[in-house]
Amino acid sequence: MTQIAEPEIDANPGPAGQRAASSPTDVPALTPWPALVTLVAGDVVLALVLWDVPGVLRAIGVLGYLSVAPGLACARLVRIPDGLTRLVVGVALSLALGILIAQAMIHLHVWSPLLGVVTLTAVASLAALAELARDVPHYRRRRRMEVE
Repeated sequence: MTQIAEPEIDANPGPAGQRAASSPTDVPALTPWPALVTLVAGDVVLALVLWDVPGVLRAIGVLGYLSVAPGLACARLVRIPDGLTRLVVGVALSLALGILIAQAMIHLHVWSPLLGVVTLTAVASLAALAELARDVPHYRRRRRMEVE
């Protein structure tokens, strides 16, 4: 047992076959904004690099994004219920992905900082898109329930 609550599995059926509302601690919040922020932040980081923004601003933006976003986007796919644990796993996974991509570029003799940033941004964007695609039925169901 993974101890991760799933909305369809763990929700208790109520009267007349309707599901009872589960408490916020039972199911991790499924909101699209973290994935959307990851996608937009990736575009901003690539713009900072490609437009050759002054060094301090570019360094803060790129290092902040690359140390958190790729791993956190991948960690959100696992639906870790605790926010602090998800953040720690995300930072560790971001650093590990950065090292793996750097080693792969060295091994393939294509070392380029720009290629590394683009690759890590692509990893984060693909994970965010996968999260959005996975949760689309949940968002639609929730919208329908809000309308009714």
